[in-house]
Amino acid sequence: MTRATTRKTRPSGDDAELDLSRARVVGRGIHAQRGVHMSLRAVRTAAGKTQVDLSGRTGIAQGDVSRIEQRETLDELQVSTLRRYVEALGGKLELVAVFPKDHKIKLVGTEKERNR
Repeated sequence: MTRATTRKTRPSGDDAELDLSRARVVGRGIHAQRGVHMSLRAVRTAAGKTQVDLSGRTGIAQGDVSRIEQRETLDELQVSTLRRYVEALGGKLELVAVFPKDHKIKLVGTEKERNR
């Protein structure tokens, strides 16, 4: 038996649940940054998807999916590419700006976008 055939499979499809066991809260105590922090690769793995799955759903070449997941930061990644990646996993990308005193604002493009 090859490794590929003995590997555990996770449910795929839009209703597959994410395994958040690798998630972490950054910091401790009163100044902790709350929320789930995961790399793109960890999110994809938790969704039970392969790079080939994402390639087929996004139109992004498998090699490019690999390069995206290996980036140290997402600073140079286009928002549209990140949106396609997240939506292929069944999620929705939201951009939030954080200002002093922990003021958070969800960024939207137009009035129409606000109602989504």
